[in-house]
Amino acid sequence: MLTVFCFSTHLFSDGYYVRMVYETSKAGTFMRSEEVYESGDYKIVFVTSPENFVWVRLKDKYYIGDSNVLLRSFQIKDLADIAYEYVKAKRLDITKDGVYKFNEESFSLEIFVVSGEIMRVVRTVADVTTTMYINKFPKQFDIRSLLAKYKFVDDTPFPEEIYSLSKFFLWATTSQGKDLIRISGYDKNGKVLELEINKTSGDFKVGNYYIKILKASEATAREIKNALRNY
Repeated sequence: MLTVFCFSTHLFSDGYYVRMVYETSKAGTFMRSEEVYESGDYKIVFVTSPENFVWVRLKDKYYIGDSNVLLRSFQIKDLADIAYEYVKAKRLDITKDGVYKFNEESFSLEIFVVSGEIMRVVRTVADVTTTMYINKFPKQFDIRSLLAKYKFVDDTPFPEEIYSLSKFFLWATTSQGKDLIRISGYDKNGKVLELEINKTSGDFKVGNYYIKILKASEATAREIKNALRNY
């Protein structure tokens, strides 16, 4: 299924970003360059090195690809998204300039604020430290014209309820095995959250798939169960 998004007004937005991301571990240092365009609920990220691909957020849907055809994906977030969502979920105040450090059981975040803007985010998980530098340059762009260059494909075997599980994660990664997909990450409160989607067994059945809660805090497990209580 092909998704077409229509905009009723011709809106221009200020805000052109270049983000450099460095990831350091025992294995060495990895660098990634991104260009980011955001307008309201819409976001386009062009990853330009070391490889080229694009990911897009259209409200609560995510797409990714290395051509003008972008396929539906599970949640994709960069460190800026994670920082803003963490602060919102924790009801933290970072309005004053400075360095804010937050430590959770399994990871830590450092958020650098200058002139009221987040300029740098550092996340450490185990021995891996990822740093995002956010450089903001004023630039007018038409988000509609940028999105019009792409075809957004929703042709997926998974029902929409499975994609909606993304809302419980602060961030997550997905891995695929034989007849299953595992979503591993952290919830909005910084606790470990791990789900499995398969075709054989689980806590809930959605369409032709089962959802199994592998790891979750009591509060998040309860939220997931409430969201899927009709399945």
